[in-house]
Amino acid sequence: MNIIKSFLLVGLLCVTTVFANVNDAKDTKENKEILNTLYEKVIIKDVEKALEDIKSLKQAVTNKDEKNSKVDFAKLVNSWKSVETFYLLGDINEDFIDTPRYIDIFHNGNENIKEQLDRAIKSKDEIRIVLFKNSLKSINALEYMLFSKDIKNTRENKITLTILNRITSHLNDIKDEYIAQKQNFLKDLKKANALTINAIIQNTYKLKEWRVGDIAGFTKKYEGKPDNKRAEYFISKNSTNAIEAVLNTYKKVLDNDSYEDYGDYLIKLTDGKEMKRLRMALNKSLELVKEIKNDDFSNTKELYENINTIHVVLFVEMLEELSINAKILDADGD
Repeated sequence: MNIIKSFLLVGLLCVTTVFANVNDAKDTKENKEILNTLYEKVIIKDVEKALEDIKSLKQAVTNKDEKNSKVDFAKLVNSWKSVETFYLLGDINEDFIDTPRYIDIFHNGNENIKEQLDRAIKSKDEIRIVLFKNSLKSINALEYMLFSKDIKNTRENKITLTILNRITSHLNDIKDEYIAQKQNFLKDLKKANALTINAIIQNTYKLKEWRVGDIAGFTKKYEGKPDNKRAEYFISKNSTNAIEAVLNTYKKVLDNDSYEDYGDYLIKLTDGKEMKRLRMALNKSLELVKEIKNDDFSNTKELYENINTIHVVLFVEMLEELSINAKILDADGD
């Protein structure tokens, strides 16, 4: 396994002296209130939005409405990426560790689902038989069916609806378990803080390397060899949409004007300089991602550098300031 990935992609931060400032009842209460706000206004709200979007998409596919199906798919990509970006459920209940991978196979294996879906379409077997693998019922498979196939065709329509039903089932399971686990999450603030920071750090790395660097040719693996076909949603041209969703999720967690967020909390525990630097890089990244046209990553060096600042602030500067003793228990990568 790549040593750099093993180092950067922490599985679960084992916190021993974390949040030393959270000692008195007032600080503990404030910390709990902020975590509760994130749970309700980010975690639960995002999965509810994804369920609304997939319901609309399912209706469009049922109606064999190609135009609205593609519009609604873009909405689903956006809401799903928000759920995936701040996904804590696998660490709260290990039975849900793999659920995101059932929904989304980006950077998870190297199989050619296009060829497999083509065979499934041509096959005379029942759809439940030909779509026997989780990857063939993922959002990536859904993208292929909506943007490369004809949903007006009866079998292709049924396959697309089967995929939608499976993703819907996973999202409902996620929502129900999040609701069931809320008090369990909030009862251990030390662990809750660790999971919160860990989730953000992991996804800043994935955003920087997988979703921008690999495509633009900035990573060691693809240095000087840009290729837009490596983008997450190359077929539908929703890769920039996905990146924007990830960044907006960070903003909801770390720089939200509507409520006291986790960034506000971290500022109180430190001198605030690093979090302010992160917020500047985050807002600049949101400006830069809007400048990408037609998912062309040719001129994304500044975006990559700003996302790198976000990652470094969280992984290096903020952890050091908080005196966190981080131990890598599990690495996440391919």
